[in-house]
Amino acid sequence: MTQQTRSTVRIHAAHGRTEELHLYLHSIVERLPQIPGCLASTLKRDEHDSDLWIIDVNWESCAAMSAHFAQPNNEGLNGLLSKQFVRQVAFDSDIERCNLPEL
Repeated sequence: MTQQTRSTVRIHAAHGRTEELHLYLHSIVERLPQIPGCLASTLKRDEHDSDLWIIDVNWESCAAMSAHFAQPNNEGLNGLLSKQFVRQVAFDSDIERCNLPEL
């Protein structure tokens, strides 16, 4: 039996770019369920920091999550950087529990 897992990305908007970042992240989160192994994804704004957006993704397995992040082309991340929407990005996952090599 495979065990479901999750990943979380916390993204701080660059000064004055919060609403633009929100629209960009919303478009990414809408497409995530089309990725093999993605069960669900959500986007929310932090209740204490209006410049902080949080994406939570539930994966059907550790292997599905690992396969997604091993892809060489990450259009979403590239867009965040090229459009200068962010000042900080933090990633958290269950990778240690999965006993998979770090990416």
